[in-house]
Amino acid sequence: MSKKLKLTDVDGVGPKLEEKLVAAGFKTVAKVSKSDPAKLAAKVDGLSESRAAKIISSAKKIVPEAPKAAPKKEKPKKAPAKKKVEPKAKIKKTPAKKKAKKKEKEIHARDKLIDQRLLRIAKEMRRKQPRFRHEQAHRWTRVSDSWRKLRGIDNATREKRKGRIAMVSPGYRKPKAVRGMHPSRFVEVLVHRPADFEELNPEVHAIRIGATVGMRKRQAILKKADAMSLRVLNPGAPESISEEDLFSELDVEVD
Repeated sequence: MSKKLKLTDVDGVGPKLEEKLVAAGFKTVAKVSKSDPAKLAAKVDGLSESRAAKIISSAKKIVPEAPKAAPKKEKPKKAPAKKKVEPKAKIKKTPAKKKAKKKEKEIHARDKLIDQRLLRIAKEMRRKQPRFRHEQAHRWTRVSDSWRKLRGIDNATREKRKGRIAMVSPGYRKPKAVRGMHPSRFVEVLVHRPADFEELNPEVHAIRIGATVGMRKRQAILKKADAMSLRVLNPGAPESISEEDLFSELDVEVD
C-alpha cells in the first residue's frame, strides 16, 4: 500500500506553514498541487507568490498520477433515420395577388420593348425638374397654381431674370421615345370615339377616354376596348341601368 502523503512531505513546507495551509482550506497535497500560486499566496498569510509557485511544483512531483482509463469501445453509429418529408401545403393565391403578379409580368414583358436607358434618363430628369406654377400664385390666393403662358414684353420671368420662378421651356422635355408614357409603361392615347384606336397595339398602348365623351359613346368605347384587350385608364362608372329595367323594378316595389 502506498503511504499517505502529508503536507510536510512537500519541499519548503514546515509544521507552521502546514497549519496555515490547513486553516486556509488546503488540507491535502493533491489540493495544493491543483491550486494557483496567486490564489494560494492570497489565502495563506506570509506566503509570497514565488514561494507558493515552488511549493505547488514540488507538490505536483510527489502526487502520484492517476491510472489512465482504458479507452471505451465506440459503439457503431446508427444510420440516422430518414425524416418523412411532408408535402408542402399549397398556398392559395388570392385574386388580389394573382392580379398583382399578372401586372408585374406585363410590365416585365413591356420592358423588353422599351429602351431602359431612356427610362433612366427620363426618371433622372423628372427628379431634377422644378415645379411649374403661375408666377403670381405665391402672392394672390385668387390665382391658381396651374401654369399659364407669360404675357408682356417686359415680364421679368419671361426674360429669365435672377430670382424668378422656373419657366416652362423645351430643355425640360424627356426623350421622345418615352415622352408621355404612363407609369404603367403603357403609351397613353386619348380617344373620343371607337374608331380612334383601331390600329393600337394592346401590349404597348393604353387608352384614356376624353372628358367630353358622353355615356353612350363611353360604353361603345369600353366594349371595343374589351374586345381588343386594350387597357382603359379611366373606365369610369359601370354600364348604366336602362329605363325599362328601372321602371320594371319600380313596378315590383309598388306591387
